[in-house]
Amino acid sequence: MENPKISVIMPVYNSEKFLRESIESILNQTFKNFEFIIINDCSIDNSLKIIKEFMKKDKRIILLNNKKNLAQAKTRNRGLKIAQGKYIAMLDSDDMAMRNRLQVQFYYLEKNPDIFLVGSSAIYIDENGKETRRFKKYDDYKMLAWRLPKSCSIIHPSIMFRNARKFWYNQEFKYANDYNLYLDLLSQGKNLTNIPQFLVKYRVHPDSISFKKQKEQEGFANLAQKNHNSLRNKTNFFNKLKYSLKSFLFYLRTFNEKRIFNRN
Repeated sequence: MENPKISVIMPVYNSEKFLRESIESILNQTFKNFEFIIINDCSIDNSLKIIKEFMKKDKRIILLNNKKNLAQAKTRNRGLKIAQGKYIAMLDSDDMAMRNRLQVQFYYLEKNPDIFLVGSSAIYIDENGKETRRFKKYDDYKMLAWRLPKSCSIIHPSIMFRNARKFWYNQEFKYANDYNLYLDLLSQGKNLTNIPQFLVKYRVHPDSISFKKQKEQEGFANLAQKNHNSLRNKTNFFNKLKYSLKSFLFYLRTFNEKRIFNRN
């Protein structure tokens, strides 16, 4: 496709169980002007076969085959290097995008040129697709800049960002390379935020990295925080109090929403 507005990047490794749903969630988007870069990271199941089946039906799919297993960061960077879109959207091969996700984020970035990257709220699902909980995010980039150096406040498969062709995932980070990227962007003076709308379904299951490699993820996240320690001192005392109060009030509101949801 010539001059796509969005490049969607999806790394794939042994994802046959959930891959069809993930691919279909992108192909069925209300926003149509995108290229879909799928990188097969040496899968040994039927993932490659599934991707090729979809390629026959939709020319927007671009398949890259890694000659050896490169893991997350290198695989994502390989997609970034060939991406032609004005914006980059990420999705993992076991997650799903809501039908309006690309449209909502595209127009948000078009209308907010001061924002470099935007994530969204997410519905968490289990391996059977059953909803387990919801994470609602706030739309305040200054508050996020205060919060992010303390904990990762952006859900990676929900992000869309500007294709600057100079920001990459740190390949030394086997895990938490997404969190490290966010902190790198903050260090470069970029504004990051979230959209409160639920635009992705984030799957947590026994084979997911967030489940199996939780301790490793935490270790690399701590390293990312250590490497960007100077970010903690960029918020003055008054704003720290203000953001702490806003964060607490947001927590109370979303906690009440969760109680209502759980009763339904």
